[in-house]
Amino acid sequence: EGMYGGFTWDLEFNWMGTASGRNFSYYLPDPFPMPCLSGGILAMWRDWWKESGEYDDQMTEWGSEHIEMSLRTWRCGGSVEAVPCSRVGHMFRKQRPYIFHGEAANRNKKRLISVWLDNYKDKVYKEHPSLIDNSDMGDISARLALKERLQCKSMDWYVKNVYPELAKT
Repeated sequence: EGMYGGFTWDLEFNWMGTASGRNFSYYLPDPFPMPCLSGGILAMWRDWWKESGEYDDQMTEWGSEHIEMSLRTWRCGGSVEAVPCSRVGHMFRKQRPYIFHGEAANRNKKRLISVWLDNYKDKVYKEHPSLIDNSDMGDISARLALKERLQCKSMDWYVKNVYPELAKT
């Protein structure tokens, strides 16, 4: 059965439960909403990708971009769905072929928090007090302008309408 992706206030992705656990009338193989993408495994119209802001070009290496894309998509006029009959593969390596820099991941989280989490920032700061100092996150003015231009809905809207399970964590 299809699993849906989500995250908790530590801003880490996880497979949170089943589609039928969220919607008792769910019937396989129907598509179902995903509060959060698992990472770079996605398909979308190129026009939407460009209009909605593409990747945040100030996020470095990897980490949090999938949560940022998910929040932006849902809140700015799109949706994220899993399509069980689709066939997409992802090969995991035994080890990374590159060095992972934790400070880059933290910088990305700080950008995500400052642009998208609105009045929920304190929930993340409670989990990760080290993220409070955002002096190293870079300029977010372009992302805030994008959010305004797209007339994105609030984080309250997202929690209430897309991912109510998040309010319980």
